[in-house]
Amino acid sequence: MEYESGIAVAVRPGLARRAFPYVRSVAQLALAGALLAGLLWRVDLAAVRDELKAATLWWLPLAFAANLGSDWFRAIRWQQFFAPMKRLGVPFLFAVAVLGVATNLVLPLRAGEVVRVQVLRRRTGLKVSSIVATLLSEKLMDIVAFSTFIILGIILYEDAHFLWPLAVAYGCLLTVGIAGARWLAGRSQREPAPEPATISGLTGMRQWFRHETHWLGVGLAGFRSPRAVVYVLAASVAAWLCEALMYYACGRALGLDVSPVVYLLVVVAATIAVSVPITQAGLGVFELAIAGLLVAFGVDETQAAAFAIFSHVMLALPYFAAGPLAAVALRLNISDILFMRLDKTGPVKAVATEA
Repeated sequence: MEYESGIAVAVRPGLARRAFPYVRSVAQLALAGALLAGLLWRVDLAAVRDELKAATLWWLPLAFAANLGSDWFRAIRWQQFFAPMKRLGVPFLFAVAVLGVATNLVLPLRAGEVVRVQVLRRRTGLKVSSIVATLLSEKLMDIVAFSTFIILGIILYEDAHFLWPLAVAYGCLLTVGIAGARWLAGRSQREPAPEPATISGLTGMRQWFRHETHWLGVGLAGFRSPRAVVYVLAASVAAWLCEALMYYACGRALGLDVSPVVYLLVVVAATIAVSVPITQAGLGVFELAIAGLLVAFGVDETQAAAFAIFSHVMLALPYFAAGPLAAVALRLNISDILFMRLDKTGPVKAVATEA
């Protein structure tokens, strides 16, 4: 705002700032197109098209069911993380999770994670830091499942030995992450919540940091319960096994002849590929990662490319239908996503938040 003679004048953002979102989207699409072109340039494009045309579509219902089933188990896991703070129903958390994935597919920079936090904040009244802590807890438990899959692959396949540095890195990250989560959770239980403060000056920043760290620890309280950890571990493994089943169904649809254990490693490679928002929904990065992994296990490059493209479509397709249905089930409105403060009357009552 500029002030002139006591009158506030709104300043329009510059052209570069207004154009940045469009330039970013075009750049991401261009990069995705270049990566896909690079993949298809290495193979016979006509052969890839023939592979896709010959797909057996009878496997698709299993792929779709397994895909959404993985989100159901993640909702069960998520419920355990919320349990020390608030009792939330699995159907409600499932709908929020599906909405988040669908948003990630259509908006850049994994905006679905922000949508998940915003919807939960408004519907439950919980602190943003505590909700973010549950999302970080999910990632930590994903590492447990991924480490298990990688170690299993290394044991069973000599071709998977190149993954041992990733297994070591995951092991270190898991150890540090769980130790830090338990420490923060214990600290938040021992100390009273500090008063909130705005970020103004060094003292204000320290107070703000203490306040946010406290509520982050509150969201990590599930790590202090052995029973909750057991439930979370079981749900994590079940969720990623469902994801592997989805890839297995895609492989069977294309007549791919690989061991079921390889699909566990496909899960790891695919998740890593889409986790970093280099391109929209990991387009191009996903295909290169999956095709490269399969080629390392002796799959023909044409078949590997066809599988990567086919499985990415099958991974995304259910959410284009399930995402709007989740929004309807949640009775979502635009304020649930865009407004960054609670209503004066308090948090909106969630649909089926209580089991």
